[in-house]
Amino acid sequence: LFEIMFTAGNPLLTASMLGGSQLSFGGLNQADIQRMNEEFKVQGKLQEAENVRLQQQVTQLKGEKTSIHQQIIALQRRIEEIEDAPAPGPGEVRIREAMMELKEWCTNTELVIFDHEELGRTTMLITDWKDMFTALGDNQSLLGSLKDSAYFKPFADEASIYENNFSMLDMILHNLNIIQRKWLYLEPIFGRGALPHEKQRFKMVDEEFCSIMAGVGDDPRVFSLLRVDGLAESLDAILDQLERCQKALADFLEDKRQRFPRFYFIGDDDLLEILGQAKNPLVIQSHLKKLFAGIHRVEFSEGNAAITAMLSLDGEKVVLLQPVGVTDAVEAWLQQLSHQMKATLTHEVAASLAASGLELEGGASQVLCLAETVSFTRDVETAIGRGGKQALAQLKETLATRLKEYTSYDTDVELLALKMKALVMDLIHHMDVLEQLMAVGCAALGDWAWRKQLRFYMTEQQVVKMRMVSAEFDYTYEYQGNAPKLVHTPLTDKCYLTLTQGMHMGFGGNPYGPAGTGKTESVKALGNAFGRQVLVFNCDEGIDFQ
Repeated sequence: LFEIMFTAGNPLLTASMLGGSQLSFGGLNQADIQRMNEEFKVQGKLQEAENVRLQQQVTQLKGEKTSIHQQIIALQRRIEEIEDAPAPGPGEVRIREAMMELKEWCTNTELVIFDHEELGRTTMLITDWKDMFTALGDNQSLLGSLKDSAYFKPFADEASIYENNFSMLDMILHNLNIIQRKWLYLEPIFGRGALPHEKQRFKMVDEEFCSIMAGVGDDPRVFSLLRVDGLAESLDAILDQLERCQKALADFLEDKRQRFPRFYFIGDDDLLEILGQAKNPLVIQSHLKKLFAGIHRVEFSEGNAAITAMLSLDGEKVVLLQPVGVTDAVEAWLQQLSHQMKATLTHEVAASLAASGLELEGGASQVLCLAETVSFTRDVETAIGRGGKQALAQLKETLATRLKEYTSYDTDVELLALKMKALVMDLIHHMDVLEQLMAVGCAALGDWAWRKQLRFYMTEQQVVKMRMVSAEFDYTYEYQGNAPKLVHTPLTDKCYLTLTQGMHMGFGGNPYGPAGTGKTESVKALGNAFGRQVLVFNCDEGIDFQ
């Protein structure tokens, strides 16, 4: 067999002969041919290895091509996202400007302070709270709006610091505002020596508060409050102590109000001023009219040691039966003043009825009208018992003559004119009642026409009682001054009748009707007829009866 292989274009021959014969070809012996054959085999293996390496390189290049293609696709998508997104410049600029404004506000804003002088010392206090709270709230709202921006993330850390500072500052300022108001309310009270058992507590609070405000005066910048160590905890403690002092004060005032119930109808400030200035005539004069409807001012004895007379707004003077001594126990002498007021009017009404006629110039308007009404009731019942209609007609003529005297009376003095107007109004009503009785032929005291009238009687104990149908009430002798009279109409009589019967049965009354028709004035006039103090409240939806 012969195998011919070609390498680099040269024919090589290997001859093998059966039977082990050897040949030489082209100058080559069998050993050379064998060696060359081995070399060809080695080169063949190297060629196969090269082919495998080249195949691997081709495969790797194909993979790299796929990866590059994917990267190109991802890059195209990112480009599209960037092109679709809004330009970041203006948004970031707006946020940066807003943050700069907040920084400037925090650095430069100062609290508005003023000097408060009380009891010979000066304390720095803060004013214009509303503007400060408004500005702080606006800054907090601004931060909240910035969070909604797509460009907020780079500023998130800085904004979080501002947000925490604003929140803490808001709490400190609100507590400081409440503390300042309570301190202003309590400081003059305790300064005058009220509530000695709470004085030490307030003194400690006062010193700490004044120390804080002194620091505010030294550095009024609002953000300097955040640099005071433990300020929030100190304010919480001060507020707690002030509330304890205020509660003790409220309990003290409640005790005073229970001793003299008229104190319930004045505010705490007025009551504290009365309690603290019990012997000061000017203070007493300014507050008495809030406690007694008819007393506008009072007259004092020499040295302001006692009250000797009470005067109305129009200058009517009523001398008390016994002077009322003014002492430090203000609720005690005010209670005594109330007692003397009623005792004096009771005495004067009885004296006026016992006299032969009314003392128009010297008597109090309330005393004159009440005596006239008691006399009218007595005269009507006497006339009904004597013969009814004819006697009533004679009584009407007597009243007409008296009315003529009153209307022709010289009333150059304003106070006297007020008295005459009140008496004339009552006389006209009395004459109208007589006409009603004569029209129905009233002949007995039990007739409805007479029983439905508001009647006044002097009892054996020399006190006045009022009756209307089956209801009976005591006249309470509250001094009314020169209160104007209400014109009687049939509707007024119906209103009086309904309200008195309701009160007799333990109920109240609620006049109903359009505005301006006299509902409130009718109730006030009935209270005046009862001799009672009438207090008018605007009972809207916000009032709490408790």
